[in-house]
Amino acid sequence: MTEVISKLKTKFDIFNLPADRKELVEKNIREEAKADFDFFVLSVLAGIIVSLGLIINSGAVIIGGMLVAPLFWPILAMALGIIKGSARLIQESFFTVAKILILLLFISYLIGLISPINEFSTEVLSRTQPTLFELFIALAAGFAGAFIISYPKLAHAIAGVVIAAALVPPICVVGLSLAERNLEAVGGSLLLFIANLIAVTVSAALFFLLAKFKTLSYSSSAGNKRKNLLWSISTLIIICIPLVIITSNTILDFQRINLVNKVININIPNSEVVETKINSMDDIYYIRATIRANQNIRQYKMDEISTELAHELGNSINLKIFIIPVMEGGKFIEQDIISVQ
Repeated sequence: MTEVISKLKTKFDIFNLPADRKELVEKNIREEAKADFDFFVLSVLAGIIVSLGLIINSGAVIIGGMLVAPLFWPILAMALGIIKGSARLIQESFFTVAKILILLLFISYLIGLISPINEFSTEVLSRTQPTLFELFIALAAGFAGAFIISYPKLAHAIAGVVIAAALVPPICVVGLSLAERNLEAVGGSLLLFIANLIAVTVSAALFFLLAKFKTLSYSSSAGNKRKNLLWSISTLIIICIPLVIITSNTILDFQRINLVNKVININIPNSEVVETKINSMDDIYYIRATIRANQNIRQYKMDEISTELAHELGNSINLKIFIIPVMEGGKFIEQDIISVQ
C-alpha cells in the first residue's frame, strides 16, 4: 500500500513547479486580480461584446468578448487562496468576482431591453439547459487555465478564453433572459453559471494543490486550507444533484426524439424530419414533428404512425405532423397522398 501511494505521489509530481516559478505565478495572480480601472473597462467591453454575440447568434463574436474578459484572474486568486489557506485572498477575490458579475448582469440586461431582437438564438438557448457535460468542461477549463498561467511559454490569453468561456456567456444569458422576463431561462442559465464557477474554482485549486503551492505559515492556515477544500468539494457535489437530474431527462428526451424520427422516416418514404418537439402533460406526450416530403399523408396513415409511437414509447400520445412540400421543378404531381405501402 505504501508503495502504491509513493508511486501515485511520484506521478503527480509532474505538476510540481520550481519555487521561483511558484513565486512568480503567485505574484502575477495577485497583481492581475486587482480590480483597477482598466480591469472594469475590459469587463464592460466584454459584457457588451458577448451579449451582442449571443443576440446575433455569432460564436466568433462571443469568443472575441471572452478574449477581452479579465474574469479569470480573480477566480485563479480565489483558487490560490483556498490552497494557501488565505482567508483574505479568498475574500478579496470573491468580492472582485461579485462586482464583475453584477456589472456583466447589468450590461446584458440593458442590452436585452433595447435589443429589437426578442427571439432567443441557439447560442442563448444552449446555455439555458445545463447538464453534467458543461460541468466537466468547466472542470477541465479551470485546471487548464491554472496550468497555462503557470508556464511562461504558454499564452496567458488562452487561459482567459478557456475560463471565460465557462462563465461570461452564462451570466450574460441571465441578463438577457431577465430582460425578456423568461424565468425558466433565467433559472437554467443561473444554474449553469453557478455550477461552472464552482467547477472552475475547484479544478484550479486542484492544480495549485498538485503544483505544491505552500500554505501560509500562520497557525490557522493549514486548518483553513482543509476547511476550504472540504467546503469547495461539498458545494461541487451538491450542485451536481440538479445537473444529474437534468442530464438524465435530457438523455431521455433525446432518445424519444430519435425514436419518433425513426418511426416517421420508416412510415413516410422519401421524407426528412426537420424538427421534432415532445412535451409531456397529463400523462400524454404531445409530439409535433415538421418534415420535408413530396406527398401529403392520409388520416389513417397518421393513425398508424400514432399507434406505433404509442406502443414504442409506452405512453398515450397526441401526434401532429407538419409537412413542408418538396417537389422537382417542371413536373406535375398528380398523386400527392401517401397511402399504406
